[in-house]
Amino acid sequence: MKLEEMLAPCPKCGSKDKTAHRKMLDNHRAHAELDTVRCDNCGYIFFVNDNIEDDEKKELLKELNKFYG
Repeated sequence: MKLEEMLAPCPKCGSKDKTAHRKMLDNHRAHAELDTVRCDNCGYIFFVNDNIEDDEKKELLKELNKFYG
């Protein structure tokens, strides 16, 4: 996720507060990868991990935001 996207206001509520959720990769919890970025106010999901195809990611974001919007 680009810095401009992190600083942008939420398209649903206008809040700029976001939380990055990470997935831990090992037992020592020293390494993680970004999993999702979610608006703190309304729960809108900005980002889903890049390890999936773009079309699948767009569909997943669309479905997830139905529940949080």
